[in-house]
Amino acid sequence: MKILAVDFDGVISDSALKSLFVSHNAYCKYFGSEVKKNFGGELFTFDNWEGIQKQYKKEMAYLELSGDFFVIIKIIEEQIQIKDQQEFIAYRNQLQFDYQFFRELFSKEKEEWQKKSFRKWFFLSPVFKEVIKGIQRFTKEGQKVVIATSNLGEAIHRAFQPEYLGFKMDIEDIFDKNFGKHKAEHMQAIAKKYGAKLNEIYFIDDQLSYLIGTEVLGVHVFLAGWGYCTESQKEEAKKEKITVIEEEKDFYPVLKKALS
Repeated sequence: MKILAVDFDGVISDSALKSLFVSHNAYCKYFGSEVKKNFGGELFTFDNWEGIQKQYKKEMAYLELSGDFFVIIKIIEEQIQIKDQQEFIAYRNQLQFDYQFFRELFSKEKEEWQKKSFRKWFFLSPVFKEVIKGIQRFTKEGQKVVIATSNLGEAIHRAFQPEYLGFKMDIEDIFDKNFGKHKAEHMQAIAKKYGAKLNEIYFIDDQLSYLIGTEVLGVHVFLAGWGYCTESQKEEAKKEKITVIEEEKDFYPVLKKALS
């Protein structure tokens, strides 16, 4: 048996701007009037989001870690000019902040918006259509496709319906953060559940940190060149001889060849 394991945020869903939506609201709610406010101090809503999001696509280019949304907010708030990934990392390193605490605020805010309207929440950001088509083709060809995500499985399972992603997936096929902090632990859980060997798993993620440490298990790993992936990650992946799938349109052809 061969298994295709795919990350969700960044590979299937273009969630960067949606995460800015959540991070900005969590930031404002917590810090209140003690800090300067981005976007006129206005909280994002389903109604005002369309007009605001177009202004801030460029800043998402440097994202690497989940806590980086806090860094992005600070950069916008302080109107700091960041030239490249190295400057972004240097600025991030000088900030004194409890990122775990911020991630908890982020999760709480996200859950609130999902409860208000999951449909509106889902459509805050687009999906990578070529990836969706590829997954559908793999499924029709009899390949086993599973999701390896840092989200909670219940939070994204509702999206795997025809009206959202165009196909269904059982929640049992979603391996979330309860299976471990690193995707290497997810791969071991996947192999155990389906009685597969680790070298029969083909794993694609847009974050290099999850691939390094997973490939040593014998899993075939691929870096998605879209989503949260940065140019520096691509360069490092090539040095590590990890295959980079440059564009989403290459998703199916590259993996089809590897699985054959």
